[in-house]
This record gives sequence, structure tokens and C-alpha cells, in this order.
Amino acid sequence: MSTERIVVGVDFSSGSERAVEHALSVARRRGAELVLAHVGVIAEEPQDLPPSMKDTADTWRSLLGARLAEDRAALGELRARLTGQGVEVSQLFLDGFADTALAGAARELGASLIVVGTHGRTGFKRLLLGSVAEKTVRGADTSVLVARGEAPKGGYHRIVVGTDFSDQATKALAQAYQCAAPEADVRVVHGWNMPYASADLPGDFLAQLRDAAELSVNQYREEILRDPPPAGVRVRVEAMYGSPAAVLDDMSGAADLVVVGSHGRRGVRRFLLGSVAEATVRHARCTVLIAR
Repeated sequence: MSTERIVVGVDFSSGSERAVEHALSVARRRGAELVLAHVGVIAEEPQDLPPSMKDTADTWRSLLGARLAEDRAALGELRARLTGQGVEVSQLFLDGFADTALAGAARELGASLIVVGTHGRTGFKRLLLGSVAEKTVRGADTSVLVARGEAPKGGYHRIVVGTDFSDQATKALAQAYQCAAPEADVRVVHGWNMPYASADLPGDFLAQLRDAAELSVNQYREEILRDPPPAGVRVRVEAMYGSPAAVLDDMSGAADLVVVGSHGRRGVRRFLLGSVAEATVRHARCTVLIAR
């Protein structure tokens, strides 16, 4: 039987330290191997340098070699520190850009999950693209967990799962169960709101929409509860008024994990803003799992 693998990005920052703790907790719950992956400096040799630059190039190579040696040693020390905590731990030293290198390593290893940290941007700065976490979420073929805050002991206790009743949402719920602590509370939430053209609609239209949303939620509740959740895990399924992204953002303040499915966009479309998954990664105030 093959061993499940979880790849965690390590850059020795405080954000990646949190990511490692979250990854260790998830790996322990799932009996998975934890792969510590560090992406080193891109070591491209300078080309066509004039003789006058030889000393500078030699110094550059020397400094780069020393930096890489320090990083390899630090990665080995981290692996040694984590060994013996109930999880098999290995290490991987990669060359390239962090987002593409992590996604590629996970693909080659057949990993089920990538875990990355975040620098915790808030306000206007978190509206900007470019973080490793966001790029990894976009480019990876597998699920990605973006770690925020301290890792909960024994698994996640307060989990919010966004649902649109799709197959991707069902996968999100299954992966939420895999991360749940014993006695966890799992709230499965369907966010809905009025269509943009609602100004000229009858006054009772909102009530009709609410009734339709409640009917869909009741049907979905019956469907997902045909397969009971893990022992001790409590599940609620509910409809809430508001856009899905706004509902999940609001609920993330009282949660330690938000889980949403990804519709797996590829090519140019995956670089466009607006999906619930991307909005949740940016704005949620707790750890986010993008399930694939």
C-alpha cells in the first residue's frame, strides 16, 4: 500500500513555521508522510561575462554556495527536530520559483496536499496578487492548505465548509472530515443572495428565493448524511443570505478552518480574480483548505 504524502513549503520564516505545525497535525491525523520542501535560490550561471567581472562572478558563486549549504543544513535540522513525533518525515531541496516548484514536486510525488504559510497581509495589501500562497493555490493540481495562526491540537475543532451542492463541494466536505478533531463542529453553509436584476421583481421574491434555498439545503442535508460523519463529529447544514465569499469571510472569524472546493480552472481563466476559492484564501481570518 502506498503512503499518502503531504508537501509543506519551508522558507524558515514565521509563516512557514506555522505551516509546518499545521502540516504535522494533518499528517498525524491522516497517517501521512510529511515532506519538508525548501525552494532554494535559482542558481543560474552568469553567461558571457567579460574578464573584468571574473572576481565578482567567483564571489557570487561562493556566496550562493554558502547560502545553499546553510539552507540544506537548516532543513536537515528541522527534519531531525520533527522526527519521532508520530509522523514519517522526509526532506526535499528544490530549485526554481516557490509556487511552481511546490506544485511540481507534489505532482511528481503523488502528494494529496500542499501546505503553505501566509505572511498575514491585511487591508489594502491583501488585495494585491503575487503571494506564494495565492500562486500555489492557482497552479497546483492537488488540494492546498493555507495556514494561518497556531495549529490546533488534535485536528481542527470549528470547521466551516462552503457548498454550492456540486461534486467539488462534496469533495470539500470529505476532506474537512479528514482534518476534523474528535468532537469537531462542522458547519456546511450555502450562501445565496438576490440577483442583480432584483429591483423590479415582486416584493415577495426574496421570501421565495429564501424558501428555494432552504429546500435545496434540506435536500443536500439528506444526501450528505446518508454517509455518516466520523464518530463524534457534529454536522449542521444551513443556508445563509449573502454572497458565498462574504458569508465564508464572516464565519471565518469564529472558525479554525474554512474549506471550499475548487472548480479546477486552467489556462488564462485561472489567473482571473473573482472565484470564491481565491476570495476565501485572501480574506478568511483562519486557515483555509482549497479542496481538489
